Amino acid sequence: MRIPRTATIRRVAADARNEIVTKRAAHPLRHVAVRLLIILAALAALTSAAQAAPKSANSGHFNANTPPSPLSLVSENNWNNPNSPPWCFAEDDYDQRVYSGSLNGSYSTTEHLCGLSSDFFNGIYWDSGGIGLQATVYAVGTLTDMTITSPTGSVHHAVWVGSSTSKGITTNEYATCFVPPYSIGTGAGGLALSITYIGDPWSITLSGNISSATWDVTAQMAQVSDQEANCPPSEQNLVP
Repeated sequence: MRIPRTATIRRVAADARNEIVTKRAAHPLRHVAVRLLIILAALAALTSAAQAAPKSANSGHFNANTPPSPLSLVSENNWNNPNSPPWCFAEDDYDQRVYSGSLNGSYSTTEHLCGLSSDFFNGIYWDSGGIGLQATVYAVGTLTDMTITSPTGSVHHAVWVGSSTSKGITTNEYATCFVPPYSIGTGAGGLALSITYIGDPWSITLSGNISSATWDVTAQMAQVSDQEANCPPSEQNLVP
């Protein structure tokens, strides 16, 4: 009797399936072991890649193995009155320096205010006009002081302005100013700093044990609105 071709194909396929099942049943542990080895190899590769990959600056995680960078200048913006000496600050000049990093000890910078006895330019001697000096720091850690010192030795000290806390870290803000007098009523300025305090340079110093600081040192026209916005009341020099 002739067996239909379709039945033959089905029988062959069934025999093949039975053979595969038989082989798998004969070596069940070998298959489990192979799969386990593959999984372990994949996990090892992922762990190695995670350890080798650097953390993103935006990941929000602090790498304890990397010490904070020391305090240093990160930006400076300035403008010089083209009619005044380019080496010192006179009426309408502007200079802002921003420092960032950690500090254990002290760090100083200087500003040069034009003086009538020394700074001759474009046919005249220059003073510092209405220029004042301001310093502000946002600090995590212990601030010892932040000072502005005149050439004659007069010192203005840091005043605590306020604080904020985020993710358990407290940042304190301090400010200090050394500014010429300005009239609240007329807005006019009085004697320039370089006339009242003769000499050069002026020194601005930050000191303490600070793990993170953003320090702003600015020389600019110390008008009434500027003093009210940026200087603690005890550091303002506003007259009627």
